[in-house]
Amino acid sequence: MTAHKFAPGNLVQFQRGFLQPRTAPGVYTVVRALPAGADGLQYQVQSDREPYGRIAPEHQLLAVAPPGDTRAAQHTFP
Repeated sequence: MTAHKFAPGNLVQFQRGFLQPRTAPGVYTVVRALPAGADGLQYQVQSDREPYGRIAPEHQLLAVAPPGDTRAAQHTFP
C-alpha cells in the first residue's frame, strides 16, 4: 500500500496541463487525506479563493512549501 505524499496543513497547487480541471489559481491547503480512488490517492483541498473544497488526486498536485512551512500561504502563485 502506498503512503500519502501530503499531510493536512501542507500547501499545494494544481499542476496545469491539457485536460486538467479548471481551478482557481494559487495555493490550496490540504484539509485531509482520503482513501484511494480510481485515480489513486486523493485529498480534500481548500483555497481561500473558493467557498467550497475540492477533491484532488495526488498526481494533480505539486508541493508549494516543505511540510510545516506556512509562509507560502501569504503568496499567490500563477
